[in-house]
Amino acid sequence: MSKPVRVDVWSDVQCIWCYISSARLRTAIQQHPGPVDVTYHSFQLTPDAPLEIDREEQIRKHGGNSARMQQIMTQLRQLTAAEDLPYDPDRTRPTNSRMALELLHHAGTHGRRAELTERLFTAHFGEGRHIGRIDELLAIAREVGIDPDDARQALTEKRHAAGVDADIAQAHAYGARGVPFYIVNDTWRLSGAQPGEQFLAAFEQAARA
Repeated sequence: MSKPVRVDVWSDVQCIWCYISSARLRTAIQQHPGPVDVTYHSFQLTPDAPLEIDREEQIRKHGGNSARMQQIMTQLRQLTAAEDLPYDPDRTRPTNSRMALELLHHAGTHGRRAELTERLFTAHFGEGRHIGRIDELLAIAREVGIDPDDARQALTEKRHAAGVDADIAQAHAYGARGVPFYIVNDTWRLSGAQPGEQFLAAFEQAARA
């Protein structure tokens, strides 16, 4: 068996491009003939965001151009539909993603980070669930087989806060200023929502190296 290609992924569960790129990465992994091992890392795009964000205020903050916002939403609907991803921007609840990232680290200690990452993406972008509130996060955690009582204690104790901070610091050390951000076999770096062909090319190059 060939040696696995290693992929390190930095993302934020409120990042629409991370959501789209995650689907493309999964497809590329399915198409690659050899094994691919993925390790997930945290990155917070808006660390100063409040827990509750008013949608109209958010539009005003981005220039107040609702027509432009609708144009962007239409484009994103097309991109998510192309990847067969549920997406309902009218229901999306923007918030602070810090607690969700800490929950992902907790999920990682139980071998469930990949499942929870995808579940949080869908919950946020497709179902309009508020992933900044602890009770909603715990309900989602339960859906992927994580004990909600243990998860609540981990979040209350800030057990994984240092892990989130370390991930973000590492991304900055690599030169990343946004996400999605990928490193393949500690060598090849990819930024942004790459097409699946780009992932496959990186996998093939890494496998030959």
